[in-house]
Amino acid sequence: MHDNKGPRVFGKNLENQVDKASKILKSKKDATLDELGGKENLINDAIWNKEGLNRLDSPQFVSLYQQEIYEFLYEKEKSMGEPNFQMSQTKINDNVRATTVRYIVKLVRCFNLKAETLFQTVDLMDQSIQLINPEIRDLELISLTCLFIASKYEEIYPPPLAALLRSTDLQIKDVIEMEKEILNKLNFNVISDNTLVWLQLIGELIGYNSKYSDQIKQRCMNFAESSLTSSLFLNHKKSVIALNIFMAVEINLGCQKTQFKWERLTQHQKPSNESKTLKLLTYILKPK
Repeated sequence: MHDNKGPRVFGKNLENQVDKASKILKSKKDATLDELGGKENLINDAIWNKEGLNRLDSPQFVSLYQQEIYEFLYEKEKSMGEPNFQMSQTKINDNVRATTVRYIVKLVRCFNLKAETLFQTVDLMDQSIQLINPEIRDLELISLTCLFIASKYEEIYPPPLAALLRSTDLQIKDVIEMEKEILNKLNFNVISDNTLVWLQLIGELIGYNSKYSDQIKQRCMNFAESSLTSSLFLNHKKSVIALNIFMAVEINLGCQKTQFKWERLTQHQKPSNESKTLKLLTYILKPK
């Protein structure tokens, strides 16, 4: 069975990339051309090195467009103004929301879903809380519906709805009706520039794919997942949260190990040690 590593490659240049990947594989020792896995799998094999890291010139990194994507998302976020999520004006309190997010995290891990699905789910849930202002008893239905929506968007093989509801008393028809309501409230715009999107983009720009990449990525994900559970982060811009996550990791591991290239960021500045978001991250992760 072929293990498909990394995202898939599509587009009109797929044939050229397949030819290039074939040449790369032929030059490697103990390499086999996997035609059964598809053209995308052939490219994936070629661009992953023996340490399991993507080559920097990988077509999957769309490195030619990273700066443009970064600047576009920055302008988009800027045009939306400062976040103004008033949890106190909803029927959901901080503790209930945090418990629900931890429940979603467990489900995502149980079904081995992508990190993108987790962050998209929580973002959809928060938007639904604002738009619908549900009762506390309905938050389980809303969170599972958002997980259902996000998994259909992010996953190649999303888990069946019946499996998601197996340990609950919810009915499939309830989720379908809630899905209709959420999608209509969102005007079917289920794509969000969540913290993970910014974390991945800024991470590539400042060069966190170093020999310490596994350690750095794990620390970043720990911080990022922790930021999901606290409603205090709802009034912080997602790009700012991502920036301060890297700052927290740099402080935690030391500049010598991370060697982040902050000067590559044209729209943001390196956060200071007095950053409110950084202090909040430090407080959230402080041992109780």
